[in-house]
Amino acid sequence: MTGTWLSDQAAEARAWLVGTAAIAHRELLSLFVTPLAYLVGTLFLLNQGWNFSLLLRFLNDPLAAPGPVMQFYFGGSFFIFWLPVIFLCSAVSMRLVAEERKQGTLEALLTAPLSPSSIILGKFAGALLFYVALWLPTGVFYALLSGAAVTPEVGPIASGYLGVLLVGATFLAIGLLASALVRNQLAAALATAVTCTITLLAGLLVDQVESAAVAQALQWTSLLVMMQELAQGIVDYHWVYLHLASVVVLLSAAVVVLNPRRRLEHMLQLALLSILAVHLAVFASRHSRRADWTEGHVYTLSDRARDVLGGLKGPIDVTVIVPSTIGGGRPNPLAGELREVLTRMRGAAGDGALRVRFLDPDRDRQQSEAMIADFGLGGRELADGVVMIRAGQGVKLRKAHLLPQDLVTYATTPDVQVNGPRVKEFRGEEALLTRFLTVSDPTRTVVCYTQGHGEPAFDSLEPYNGYAHLRDLLREANLEVRPAELDGADAGEAGAEGLAECDVLLVAGPAGAVPERQAKVITRYAEAGGDILMLTGAVIMRGRDELAPHGLEALAASYGIRFGARVVLDPHPMPGATPLLAFTLQEGWGDHPIAQSLIGHPISLLEARELDLGDPAVSLLQTSEASWAEADIAGFAQGVPPDLDAQLDRAGPIAVAAASERGDSRMVVIASQDFALNALLREDVVYDRGRDLILNAVGWLSQRESLLGIRSRQREHVKLLLLPEQLDRMNLVCLVGLPGFAFMLGIMVLWRRRR
Repeated sequence: MTGTWLSDQAAEARAWLVGTAAIAHRELLSLFVTPLAYLVGTLFLLNQGWNFSLLLRFLNDPLAAPGPVMQFYFGGSFFIFWLPVIFLCSAVSMRLVAEERKQGTLEALLTAPLSPSSIILGKFAGALLFYVALWLPTGVFYALLSGAAVTPEVGPIASGYLGVLLVGATFLAIGLLASALVRNQLAAALATAVTCTITLLAGLLVDQVESAAVAQALQWTSLLVMMQELAQGIVDYHWVYLHLASVVVLLSAAVVVLNPRRRLEHMLQLALLSILAVHLAVFASRHSRRADWTEGHVYTLSDRARDVLGGLKGPIDVTVIVPSTIGGGRPNPLAGELREVLTRMRGAAGDGALRVRFLDPDRDRQQSEAMIADFGLGGRELADGVVMIRAGQGVKLRKAHLLPQDLVTYATTPDVQVNGPRVKEFRGEEALLTRFLTVSDPTRTVVCYTQGHGEPAFDSLEPYNGYAHLRDLLREANLEVRPAELDGADAGEAGAEGLAECDVLLVAGPAGAVPERQAKVITRYAEAGGDILMLTGAVIMRGRDELAPHGLEALAASYGIRFGARVVLDPHPMPGATPLLAFTLQEGWGDHPIAQSLIGHPISLLEARELDLGDPAVSLLQTSEASWAEADIAGFAQGVPPDLDAQLDRAGPIAVAAASERGDSRMVVIASQDFALNALLREDVVYDRGRDLILNAVGWLSQRESLLGIRSRQREHVKLLLLPEQLDRMNLVCLVGLPGFAFMLGIMVLWRRRR
């Protein structure tokens, strides 16, 4: 009996599948031979071509902001993206059941060996395939951009089309239900358009409702938020579960409506199925992840960030006060970046370790002003935005804050004046992690710096003779910075008591030699396990044809790092600086924890001195093969153009930064000191990776891995530079080629039908 029952069930399932496939084939065939379908297709492709043509003209404007081209397309306005989709879904779905009723063929379908579920699912599958077929020709937009020497990232484009599929499936399901409820096609189209529009515009109420729970629900279901995220390449799989549940419920409702023998139990089954589908979607969403489909994984937390977040000593309260819009009603780019990274950080930090709250100073004025006052900040921070971080209670309360310039690097191109602020790089991951550790981890790391040997002053703001920005950089990383006490220490005592509290000794830019007595103190410090960071470049002695010694050559040699007597020159120029003497390197990074996050990124060095490495030293950075170490020191003072002398000079590549370990002591040497001067360490003027290199070095020396710099994340910036004739040809393809293809295909089908 059991075998017979299983055979009967398998036969029924097979018959159901065959019937569903037959309905889908019939529906798809009828769509492709109906004049209305080709009219809809022609109008849809004409609209898409027109929108993309406008986008091309806008992005080709010299003052247009570079950016992800297809993000503008998929995450665009109501008229660019949403109105065509609503029109298409309403037009395709209005005839699915209503036309069957009008022609009197619905009863014939229901009396055939077909169930209502087969009819509904088959019609939905046919309509969805037709919808996908209409979108396929828009793939030519990517081909047009590629032909114009512009290569947008494939990931955000794929995620954008995923959003198109999800939205289309849900809207078609709404249209199918509307077509099953009414007898008139026009009424079905109007009902579909109105319902889809209300569903879409509900997302605009997120900032208007008073209830936090309702606002969260609207945010969680907002189609506007979904397409904006997908257009950026952020794929939160809860959107897939949400639309899948919506389609299941809508199609089930259509089945109940279509069933001529529906009873009360069918309504109860629909209600139970709806509850089950919603609960499954919510459950799956809570265990889903936010994937990053961008080419550079710009929204993905680094492994080190996850390690730091997993070890946080919470709870840490983060309050983000950032205006949601800026001048002219444009969205604030900082708000979206912060929301994304903090959402991911909160998930990686574990339950309750990170508590995040967003306040809009325009909408939550009183709360924002109270928080600003509590942190001792003013109206400037309220207007520009600030991230406030706190942990602990009472005497253990610790606070920190971040300003916009700490979180992002804004573009400075002329288009900014026309289009408003635009984020070029997001550096918030590292900045946020540093502040989290500041308030949650009271561990003190002391960096002591030498002075009195011609070093630039650490309290001086002189552009080319001060290290004030270097001092601020270290303090912002939760490091205590103080002068080194060398003269008061007894060089004969092991441990050099004057440096006993120093975790890292920074020797930055000595123009003269460290006295022998102080050199012995530093040597004792190293022998006791102390760590040393040396920024020592090529200092030419006045009146002499040689480089000035710094007095620590013997100590560095004991670590396998030997200073040469020549100046390193490299033909990769640093913009605005002396050729050869100042150069920018992007390749040549070594395999070391300090350099790991810097590989492929630029750094500029000035007046570098050659290094000769031996065991156990490891190269952190070396110059290009076209570089050399120039021995003619006198020629620099006389202005003689340097040239490679095979007999006296040393051909590249040449090490200009190195790290070494000896027992419990570590040493890092960067053979340039001027790259850390105020003029070159200002991130708002020049931002290469000099700041990151210093922080990485201090982090490795002090064995605080959290200080190792995380790469800033560059956003996709595509700029169109098309000639007028190129733009005209692309517009012709968009405005004539695509709709013309659909129109001619329709003419061919009609001609064959007439025959």
